[in-house]
Amino acid sequence: MGMSRKALLIVIVLALVLAGVLGYLTWAWMSQPGERPSPSWPITEEPNTYITRQPDAGDFVPVGITYELDSSGLLTYTSDPRWKQSCFILVAVGWTEDGKHMLFYQGRLPFTGEGGFRPRICVDGEYLHDVPTFKGGMYYRSNGVPEAGLPYPTVYVKGQGGYTEGISYDVEGRRWIHVIRPPAGTPEGEGLELYFVGQALGVPFWMGPMDGPYIVHGAYSRVKDIDIWGGFWVSGTFKANLTVPGEGTYTFRGHFLFDRAVHRIYYGGSAAEAGPMRGPTGGVLAFSCMVVFHDEFYIMISHSDNPTPEDFPKFQHQGRVNFPSRGLSFTFNGFTLESLGNPLQPDGFRLYGPFEGGYVNLTGDVVAYWPPKGWGVNTGTWWDPGAKHTWGRAFINWTGTVSLGDEVIEVSGAMGVGEFTRVVSSGSEIGAASESGLGLGIELADARSASPSLCPEGTRKKSGEELDFRGRRFLRIWP
Repeated sequence: MGMSRKALLIVIVLALVLAGVLGYLTWAWMSQPGERPSPSWPITEEPNTYITRQPDAGDFVPVGITYELDSSGLLTYTSDPRWKQSCFILVAVGWTEDGKHMLFYQGRLPFTGEGGFRPRICVDGEYLHDVPTFKGGMYYRSNGVPEAGLPYPTVYVKGQGGYTEGISYDVEGRRWIHVIRPPAGTPEGEGLELYFVGQALGVPFWMGPMDGPYIVHGAYSRVKDIDIWGGFWVSGTFKANLTVPGEGTYTFRGHFLFDRAVHRIYYGGSAAEAGPMRGPTGGVLAFSCMVVFHDEFYIMISHSDNPTPEDFPKFQHQGRVNFPSRGLSFTFNGFTLESLGNPLQPDGFRLYGPFEGGYVNLTGDVVAYWPPKGWGVNTGTWWDPGAKHTWGRAFINWTGTVSLGDEVIEVSGAMGVGEFTRVVSSGSEIGAASESGLGLGIELADARSASPSLCPEGTRKKSGEELDFRGRRFLRIWP
């Protein structure tokens, strides 16, 4: 009996030693980028904004590269396991012709297997509540949906209550048509309905051709890997008819950006195991992606910092500025973007730097956040268990100057939209303060940036400094 216990003890000790050795070998392997699985997709450490061509239908829906199309028209990823996420995202800000009503729109068509999405439609400072959620699979018709008045390559997703949303691309006209439609037979005016036509202007902002090379978007927070992306953004003007049951139909005009990106895991074996969207890979850190809308110009930039100790390939830093009425467009890769205020949820930004023949010098004040109650704080990354990190969007009012040759454009009330992630280490002052719930200022930021309406003010009267966007009154939401 004594010998049996001794033998059992020896077996247990050997098992623990073996587990320790295997754990060390695994850690050592993960710590050596060169010994990871070979990357399966080309990337570049240089900006891809030097690409100037317009996207075609194959860039819109890259069947045979990223996607497979079955006989029913359902789009799915190819058998390559590293595909992570597909963006069919549209953001817009606009006004009615009389300036009495304002629209902020955040839309997305969720790709097959990537969950559901409820469009965020904000009119006059109020988010609409009766908006269907769309999910269940993305369908594609290369010849469009003529019976729905969309004779161009079209993707669409079905939603709750028989609703459908879609995006159609008029390649020759460079128009992006986005629709939300109630089920057939719905009496006129009794269902939510959107007919949105965006006119792309200037040169697109390319993250990379669909077949590569891509650029590095950021580092995952939960696994030692990086997110790479390709595709493009287009920006320009739009006209939209929005029917709200019980209120009638609004006609809005303004500016928009359409994000048609695809994301991949660079080293890891399977995005399917990692899960859709953030999933077990965690968020992507730490990036700033934004657009500045102005009647004279559009500025689009992306920048990421590597917050990890790992020597990953160079992260993205690229920009483009378009002057559509002048027929001019320039790369803007020499910019500097500074965040102001709370490192986990900035309340302002500075954007400055040269481009060929000109200079940008702008300061932005955040007027509202998404989520409306502030960017939620998450704790822990694979390299720092105590690190704090956030994700969110911000609506930004920009002022300053943009120089083009001898001309100086005075900028006041230029709206912008950005998506951001931020991270602070456990050893930083704000990281230490957040452990005790002090110093973050999230509650204060919420109170300043989000009214009871949960989105930027339109025409409802509130106390506060008034900002003027293209001659329209726009109220700050904090005292």
